[in-house]
Amino acid sequence: MEKLLIATDYDGTLRQNGEIDAGTRAAIDRWRARGRYFGVVTGRGIDFYDTAREIGLPFDYLIVCTGSLILGADKRVLYESLIPAKTFAAIERTMAQYADIVYYSESDGTPRHHYYATFPSQERALQVQQELRGKFGELLSIFVNGPHINIGNRGTGKAEGVSQILRHFALPADSAAVVGDDYNDLDMLLAHNGWAVESGRKEVVARAPHTCKSVGDLIESLL
Repeated sequence: MEKLLIATDYDGTLRQNGEIDAGTRAAIDRWRARGRYFGVVTGRGIDFYDTAREIGLPFDYLIVCTGSLILGADKRVLYESLIPAKTFAAIERTMAQYADIVYYSESDGTPRHHYYATFPSQERALQVQQELRGKFGELLSIFVNGPHINIGNRGTGKAEGVSQILRHFALPADSAAVVGDDYNDLDMLLAHNGWAVESGRKEVVARAPHTCKSVGDLIESLL
């Protein structure tokens, strides 16, 4: 199937060594000039929209909050799924019990797109992820990205976010080329037959259907 849409993770995937290289930027421009769609799928929050604009990154959509919120190029909300306020507060109470936690989101009494926490290491985050799945697995989707835990409403995630944006643009289900590098990308890579960058987490690279050196190289191979 011809690929018509790129959905790439940002940190460690599109941005490597602290920057998006010139070759990748040029490849994105050529991709979009052919009428194809380009966007980022990230665990970062809604403020990533402003970040993308500030760095001059062209995009047709952004999937943020690990798939819980999708924004159009004009910042219009295309899709969202909110964690209920009571559930968000319950996660906070659970997180507060971990003595070694580095950071965790605090409830403000309103529904939120995602919950965010940080632990001293990825190994510890993976351990806590399993504990949280045992307690909240029927209510929430729980992902690990480095030492961070990203939590969304049940059924959300990068894989579902890509499916949502394909439906929005009325594109075939197998027309997305998805790219990532870490555990929170793995469901997306497996669901959409995607690519892990070779520099990514070795466990993710080993399980990904395909690999590529960079997003720019992948785009060039698809043009």
